[in-house]
Amino acid sequence: MWRSILGIIAGIVLGGIVVGLIEIPGNRLHPHPPGTDMSNWEAIKAHAANAPPAALVGVAIAWTVGPFVAGWLAAFIARRAHIMHGLIVGAIFVLLDLMNIVSLPHPTWLAIVGVVAPLVAGYLGGLLAARMARSPTAGAPHYQTREQNVAC
Repeated sequence: MWRSILGIIAGIVLGGIVVGLIEIPGNRLHPHPPGTDMSNWEAIKAHAANAPPAALVGVAIAWTVGPFVAGWLAAFIARRAHIMHGLIVGAIFVLLDLMNIVSLPHPTWLAIVGVVAPLVAGYLGGLLAARMARSPTAGAPHYQTREQNVAC
């Protein structure tokens, strides 16, 4: 159980870092005007409403890649129920995206991506971890004399 909790927490942290890093170019493409008061919520909403499509595509990519990495790491650390751990992390990212969608104006397509992509990406991250865990070379000895009926 502790591996599951640690995996989910580590996945969320790493996924959040990945989302932030991927969103940097979009923030450079559409920076806040100089002197913007970051405590003025209406100014922030107006800025978000005028975001160019290229910046929004970056957000969609971040909202997909971050949960994928998070789902993979959570499942990798947990070492069991890989897909379930990926889906749990994906669901947490859906909740985070919904908080963002409710707080700031987003186009409909981005809201759909924010709900669907994290679940699919978390599932795929968990699936990748499961496949890596079941890899036929993982933990196999370099030679298997018993299966080949070869005497040493």
